[in-house]
Amino acid sequence: MSAPRETVLRLIRELALLDGGDFELASGRRSAVYVDLRRVTMHAEGACAIASMIVTRLHGSRVRGVGGMATAAIPLVASVLCESFRSSAPLRGFYVREKAKTRGTQRRIEGLLEAGDPVALLEDTMTTGRSTMAAVEAVRDAGATVEHVITVVDRGQGGGALFEAAGIPFEALFTLGEVTGRAL
Repeated sequence: MSAPRETVLRLIRELALLDGGDFELASGRRSAVYVDLRRVTMHAEGACAIASMIVTRLHGSRVRGVGGMATAAIPLVASVLCESFRSSAPLRGFYVREKAKTRGTQRRIEGLLEAGDPVALLEDTMTTGRSTMAAVEAVRDAGATVEHVITVVDRGQGGGALFEAAGIPFEALFTLGEVTGRAL
């Protein structure tokens, strides 16, 4: 296991893994296991290690930007941008609002996304993938292309299959089983 991977797994287990409760997930499903990944994506060491893993995976790809749904993807995007700046291929970043703003610019997508951009969408924890698929649709509506979807933790409840069915390569840095240390 690489050093960033070991770091992220340790931090998820120490800071973000809640096991033995009754949690409602964003998908509406219930689970005895919850991964509060923002406790890792907003931790200096965790953010750097996750960003290193993602930038390594995107190295050599066509991807020129990274984004995702507000609010979960924002710390991921920010840390990946910083890590990419240190590499030979700086990326641009953006995030997608659930709905367009009703004031100011009235944008649904904030940040740096241009028509024609090949991008990767990032997610912290994926269950069904529906919220990230909403980001896919918004990015496509803006004229950009989604080349890749990367989640930090995949709960294995249909998200990966949703993107594969749409022809979008999907990758999880960790499965929920890896995080918990047992098959779920």
